[in-house]
Amino acid sequence: MESFRDSPLIGRVLCGILLLLPGVPLPAFSCESQLNPHAFKVDTSNQYELLPTGMMAIRYAPTNEEASPHVSVHRVLMVLPDRQSSSPEAKDPRYRVIEVDGTVGWLTYIISAHALFYGVGQDVLGFPERIWIDPEEDGLNGNEHINGREPVSGK
Repeated sequence: MESFRDSPLIGRVLCGILLLLPGVPLPAFSCESQLNPHAFKVDTSNQYELLPTGMMAIRYAPTNEEASPHVSVHRVLMVLPDRQSSSPEAKDPRYRVIEVDGTVGWLTYIISAHALFYGVGQDVLGFPERIWIDPEEDGLNGNEHINGREPVSGK
């Protein structure tokens, strides 16, 4: 009979506790520290979901390289009734216009073009399970921080 310390459950619990320690540098673990920008391409098969936080989650179509769903979470700047095909925001690169057939008819969401959060996986509320924050909301360019922590420098 295996002891409690040898069981697979204790290993998972200990690994989870270690990942939550704030003083431990994240690159020491086997987790990926960079996002794949190819997984966040705008496509017609992307799914849009309004989160309970009032932000818009975009689930991207899976790539051949990765099986986990990739999710970006954007600020919702404005909600308009019906379709708004001639809105000035549609031509502005700082915004993205999304039209969704809601329960009471069409709604138009004006969201920021670049996400505040990027992630892999999705929990029951639609938020990414592994999350990177992009504090400047300037797109995937390497300045994102996993779990909102500053990157550990090699100095």
